[in-house]
Amino acid sequence: MSEKRNNTAVSNEEIIAALLNSGSIQQAAEAAGIAPRTIYDRMGTREFRAAYSAAKSDIIRQAVFSMCGNIAAAVNVIIGIMNNEENPAGTRLAAAKLLLDNAGKFTDRLTEADKTTAEMAEPAFGFDVNKL
Repeated sequence: MSEKRNNTAVSNEEIIAALLNSGSIQQAAEAAGIAPRTIYDRMGTREFRAAYSAAKSDIIRQAVFSMCGNIAAAVNVIIGIMNNEENPAGTRLAAAKLLLDNAGKFTDRLTEADKTTAEMAEPAFGFDVNKL
């Protein structure tokens, strides 16, 4: 194990980065050069938990945005497989089924999103404050 650092010299950001890049608290502690107990102690504070949660959310948000940016390309691949008459019928059928199944899910989500957007646009007080 590497030489341990002074626990107070290690920032929350360093510990969070180690946690996000490691598979366990033990591995994160080794990467940060601290004892696992230090990580557990930091996790006991509201400030650290909030920062760690925000960091995890940011990673998930970036992944979702990346996937969303590639949805059109993925749909085009599926359509290409479906339309390629050289592909076996089962493969083409599976591609068509994938499109149909997901089209329904996306339609439902879009309907929910539109409904939420419309509700957010309604006046909060049940009347238009601009007409008072």
